[in-house]
Amino acid sequence: MEHSFDIDVASDYGIPCAILLKHIYYWTEKNRANEKHCVDGEYWTYCSVKAFNELFPYMSAKTIRSALIKLEENGIIRTGCFNVQNYDRTKWYSLTEKGKSLCRKIKLDFTKRANGNDQKGKPIPNSYTDTKTDIKS
Repeated sequence: MEHSFDIDVASDYGIPCAILLKHIYYWTEKNRANEKHCVDGEYWTYCSVKAFNELFPYMSAKTIRSALIKLEENGIIRTGCFNVQNYDRTKWYSLTEKGKSLCRKIKLDFTKRANGNDQKGKPIPNSYTDTKTDIKS
């Protein structure tokens, strides 16, 4: 797995914040594209600190928690709790307008299909003919 971050965000808020911001941005945009997890017109993603720690093993749980608090205190992300079960305290994350403006310059890398036609929106041309030739004549 590869991770990257915006150097301007990292300079202003720190590398852990930049990494987590890009991750939250990616998943909220993916949810927007799939029309999933929309609450009051905003798209959200959810993840526990433990799950973040699995995704980013080079950051401690304390570092992740601190970075998420810093992003929220600086008005870059907002948190909510939209879980079905009352005992589930997994936090949900969405970007504020400030967060969206920081992320608008981040280019998301979506995978291409092996033949490359997926990005062009054109089907693979049919090169087979329906006619058979009589070799004997």
